[in-house]
Amino acid sequence: DDAAVLSRVRLGVRADIDTWLGAFVQLQDARAWGTATNTLTDASADFLDMHQGYADVGTSRIKGRLGRQEVNLGDQRLVGAVGWSNTGRAFDGVRLLGNASGIEWTAFWMSIAERDELLPVGLNPQLNQGIDDDGWLIGGFVSTKAGASTFELTGLVDRKALTDAMYTVNLRAHGGAGPMTYDAAGAYQFGPDRGAFLATAKLGVAFDKGSVAAQVDYLSGDDDPADADLKAFNTLYATNHKFYGYMDYFLAIPEQLDEAGLIDAVVRGSLSLPKGTTVRLDLHRFSLAKERGGSKALGTELDVVGSWKLHTLAALELGGGLFLPEDLATTLLPAFANGDEPAYWGYAQLVVRWP
Repeated sequence: DDAAVLSRVRLGVRADIDTWLGAFVQLQDARAWGTATNTLTDASADFLDMHQGYADVGTSRIKGRLGRQEVNLGDQRLVGAVGWSNTGRAFDGVRLLGNASGIEWTAFWMSIAERDELLPVGLNPQLNQGIDDDGWLIGGFVSTKAGASTFELTGLVDRKALTDAMYTVNLRAHGGAGPMTYDAAGAYQFGPDRGAFLATAKLGVAFDKGSVAAQVDYLSGDDDPADADLKAFNTLYATNHKFYGYMDYFLAIPEQLDEAGLIDAVVRGSLSLPKGTTVRLDLHRFSLAKERGGSKALGTELDVVGSWKLHTLAALELGGGLFLPEDLATTLLPAFANGDEPAYWGYAQLVVRWP
């Protein structure tokens, strides 16, 4: 058993220099209480960082963004800012954003791993440059609406960052008709000796004060991770916390699951109550896509989250989770290395946003 107190404070400043030129800088202090080396003399601010810092050049129809920035593509199943993390994710690079004729699009090049140790000063910094083995994430995203439905197309190239070379294409459609809502997506990854896929489908119904939905996520796995053929789907830079249980047992996919893939069957529900109160419930059933040790079952997770609006600027959130592991979880999930006893988890979070 353990408990921790985390804090995250962000201060952002935006400057609109001209109709076609702007800048944004966001500082972040993210820390765990009690980690200061000395309660009297430690004023080093070890966890103070520039979370974002970029310049915008262009108009509302098309602009370029250069610098450190968050990148959220669609529902963040492949690339997201991971807002639940106490630090969050940001990329360094350049991005184009456009909006015309009902079509929103973006294209980007992000530097993930700079391995050449270039000097920031000097007459010729490239004297230190070695082999071109830097890691990049290159991609594009297009979104358009047709009636009550939205269609999204994502293309990504991971070059020597997470893998030597991997290409991902994802097509998603979501929307609704009357009280019914749907969300479906399919992704395929390919490259040298690689062929993997993801499929997800969600169907829900909304009523006066809430909604219920059923969802299935299938991430392909590899029968034999030791051979040269790579068949396990990689979630890349996703905000996995949104999808695979709030207790965060499935964040490093596919490595943590022995490249066996993942099947997540979910029932979701939400209810709106008086005075700005909402309650959400998710019930997950986790299993592998490919057998390991003659089994696929990993466990069942129940998550319940309640949110109360205390003020126009502040909200209190309380959450709790229960995970019932199967025998296979004791092999693949470090949290259950000592046995298959149920795991409990909870949190309280105060969020203040201004303005």
